[in-house]
Amino acid sequence: MKVLFCIFVVSGCVATNSLSIDGLTNLFIRAGKNKLNQSDWGTIHDLAEILYLPQDNFVNEETRVAGRSNLFCVLCRSVFSAFIDLVNADVKDEDLVDSIVLICNSLSIVSPNVCHGVVLLNVPILSYIIRNTPEAEASTFCSVFFQTAIETENCRYNDERFDWEVELPPRGEISKISYDSRKPLTVAIITDAHIDPLYEENGVADCSEPTCCRKGQTSRNHKYSYNPDRDEYIILRSLNFDNGEPNIDVGVAKTLREVRNVTRKSERLAPPAGYWGDYRNCDSPLWAYDDLVDRIHSSHKDIDIIYYMGDTIDHHVWETTYELIDEVNQYLVNKLRKTFGDVPVIATIGNHESQPTNQFAPERITQEKLNTTWLYESLARKWGVYLTEEAKATLRRQGDFSMVLRPGLRVISLNTNIAYKNNWWVVFDPLDAKTHLDWLVNELYKAEKAGEKVHILTHIPPGVHDLVNPWTREYNRIVNRFQQTIAAEFNGHTHTDEFKIFYSIEDKDIPIAVSWGGGSASAYTKNNVNYKIVVLDPNNYNPISISNYVYNLTEANLTPNRRPHWFKLYDFKNTYGVKDLSPNSLNELVYSMVTDKKYLLDIYSAFYSKLSDARWPYCSNDCKIANICRIVVTVLFDRKKCEELTKLFYSTK
Repeated sequence: MKVLFCIFVVSGCVATNSLSIDGLTNLFIRAGKNKLNQSDWGTIHDLAEILYLPQDNFVNEETRVAGRSNLFCVLCRSVFSAFIDLVNADVKDEDLVDSIVLICNSLSIVSPNVCHGVVLLNVPILSYIIRNTPEAEASTFCSVFFQTAIETENCRYNDERFDWEVELPPRGEISKISYDSRKPLTVAIITDAHIDPLYEENGVADCSEPTCCRKGQTSRNHKYSYNPDRDEYIILRSLNFDNGEPNIDVGVAKTLREVRNVTRKSERLAPPAGYWGDYRNCDSPLWAYDDLVDRIHSSHKDIDIIYYMGDTIDHHVWETTYELIDEVNQYLVNKLRKTFGDVPVIATIGNHESQPTNQFAPERITQEKLNTTWLYESLARKWGVYLTEEAKATLRRQGDFSMVLRPGLRVISLNTNIAYKNNWWVVFDPLDAKTHLDWLVNELYKAEKAGEKVHILTHIPPGVHDLVNPWTREYNRIVNRFQQTIAAEFNGHTHTDEFKIFYSIEDKDIPIAVSWGGGSASAYTKNNVNYKIVVLDPNNYNPISISNYVYNLTEANLTPNRRPHWFKLYDFKNTYGVKDLSPNSLNELVYSMVTDKKYLLDIYSAFYSKLSDARWPYCSNDCKIANICRIVVTVLFDRKKCEELTKLFYSTK
């Protein structure tokens, strides 16, 4: 969705060296009315030079994007202020689309297909929200959309609608029930398939669009040369403050052009897309997903349950359709059903399942091409064979469901996408996220009174900067309250192999719960493909063993006619030398990683990308400590534990 912002933001500019928010706002209004002059066009290209950041940096360089967040927010606020004024002035959606697409195409940063597709899909939702939400201010859109792991000074909102809390029931006595089996249960974890039905082996992997390796794409236009160490220093100088008011110095663009032209090298033809996938911005071919499923079935004969953590659809967000989404979701389910028969598949919804991508409207939004009910009903039909009638009913209504899977084991599939920062509907109704957590509290309380243990499945993991702050804070409170009932949590979304530790609210040094990331069945971006096998203790349904299985994508693509060589990357307990997978043991492990056993942090950082040739060899100490911080941050912006571990890491030899 950063593509959409860049398309919007370059529409509001003026041909002077210093641009205030008011100046940007006024000129974006003129852009929306198709009244830009030639000088304005020159400044548009200057801002495009400043804003340019390759797509893989949006995905992987969290700290670099955080450094730009103030700049992005200043530009974003002016853009949304103008957009709000234009909508309130009754400028038609089609006129706004035409103006923005015209400017986007003139810049040639992405293809015309991307320009038209992204704008056309998102403008109707944004205009609806603005027309129907007087409280929706530009600062709220931008502070949510550009929030990062670290709270920034100039990217905050003042919107009381986000000041909500869930009500937690008083602690009561937990019931005890007997279980019908003492045999350990084996669970296969699959996540983030990102199947591209149009994947083209030997196709263009360095293309002119944000995601590549698809039939019909062309090689990238290398108009912009990007050097992170050089460019970021220059770019950050473009944001200045005059009496506390921010402005943008577009004169920086001239400097960028000069250094980029001097250092620009002749471009070599990039290698084509691999057969089994590609480390670059590419999704997965159908046959790679099939191979993963077949590998699990042939190598693990004792699978009792499959957890699928969402994100079936590809990253070509500018050309998704209802029909494609439906077909690919059906393909994924059919393959699992055909391969595993009656083995239950319990899934959660990924942010890429919606149309357009990331957009999850509240239940009361029923208008065509705005509602999300179509998705929930579609998934209820596809997953229905595995679900109870009650579970299907709540899935159809809100995208969540809860059901008893085995005697004593309840699984809750929680729809975290409604709190995703790229979901425009968060600004329409921040309290919609609260209703889902209220539902979660009721389900956990029901389980507590029945003596059940609970597995929580979410696509987006807790504490990450992709979720709005109140959601992460309140979810943390819920986990604290029901720590005796929650036996395990599993997530997807990040594509990396990681885990998270929750700490007691009363005593920050006491670990109380662990959330396990699933990795990804896709190589997007710079990761090896993986699945996990989890063995559960039949007495409490806690994980007692977690193993990760991967293959090296470089090696696999050398022999396209032979199936990939899968291998066990690790068995968590044995590889890291922990006695069990409890919060206490994981907490001890994390402290060892930054003090007396730093080699374990080296291993963790290598396994983070599943030994990806394109990633792990380049992980510096700062990269490694960032990986540690992701483990211990479960409430957005609460980084005290991260700061403590960072000091320990750099103060010990």
